[in-house]
Amino acid sequence: MRHAATLLQLPLFLAALALGKDDLSYKPEMNYRPRNVTGLDYYYYQWIGSYYNGSAVFTISDVKIKDDRYSSEIEDEGELELCNQLQNITYTWSYPALLAITETAPEDERPKDTNPIDVALFTSYSNFTKYFDDYFHAGSNNQSRDMPFVFESIEMWDREETNSDSLKPNFNLTVAKDSGNGLPFRVTGNSELEDNPLHGLQMNMSTCSLIEGWWGVAPITPLSYSFEDVIGLTYPGVQLTFDNPSASFSIHSSIAANTLPEEDEETPRITAKLTIDFLGTIDAARSDILNKGTPVTWTPSMGFGNNSLSLDYRSGALTAAGVNIRQIWSILGAVLTYIFLV
Repeated sequence: MRHAATLLQLPLFLAALALGKDDLSYKPEMNYRPRNVTGLDYYYYQWIGSYYNGSAVFTISDVKIKDDRYSSEIEDEGELELCNQLQNITYTWSYPALLAITETAPEDERPKDTNPIDVALFTSYSNFTKYFDDYFHAGSNNQSRDMPFVFESIEMWDREETNSDSLKPNFNLTVAKDSGNGLPFRVTGNSELEDNPLHGLQMNMSTCSLIEGWWGVAPITPLSYSFEDVIGLTYPGVQLTFDNPSASFSIHSSIAANTLPEEDEETPRITAKLTIDFLGTIDAARSDILNKGTPVTWTPSMGFGNNSLSLDYRSGALTAAGVNIRQIWSILGAVLTYIFLV
């Protein structure tokens, strides 16, 4: 058994040695990728894992007026009513989106992240083309200007960041034990934080006096400040299924929304349900090899030149370091001989 374990670890060890000649900052024990892949935008793709391209569809439904009858500011105005334009409304819009399902950082780097995987959903106005570059350090990029909404199961840190050990997950995720063996992985998650960890956003929807008007949307929880009296609020939750070909990701949350300042606008503040549904297909050129069975694991390939579907195939770390498969097997042969003779 010890010999078998040694054999399984040896190829990765040799790959890491070769990689070290090309990316001296690479640490195999971390969840970051090597920084030697030409054309890879490290703002989105710096972690080992699977990446999916698709669309995120946002839906607002079950609109209700925020009960402000007990607010001292309007206590003499009587009970507010929801205008006809907002009654029974279901409003939908979408953005191009990218879903990242990745390895977690080592326990000593992020001891409070007990999740089995990290999940991030990025959206884009420009379909991820406006600020594309392959800078190693994400902080030098402008991609955040192109993203109307971002979901993070835990705050995604650039590899240059520090003090990440103090962060707790935004959502607690669980992978179904019977998934991943011939069936897609199934993941559920929830957040019971007092403050909703979902990012706010803006949308263009009818108001009580305008056919089109801009709204500011804030995800809320039953314990959110000043919303204790609103009935029907729920904590945010997520559902995820994924495998090598595709992924489906859904987010649901309660929200509060106000119209952004408009002259003579009398639309009251509302609460509603927000759902975000993502459907996407695997970006094989930028994903590592997803292994079968739980726990969820990947065989690192991006940056190693060992996967014919990868962006860096034949130009990855092994090739750049002057190491080819034939040389590796020559080394393996010598090691095998030694192991079985001992």
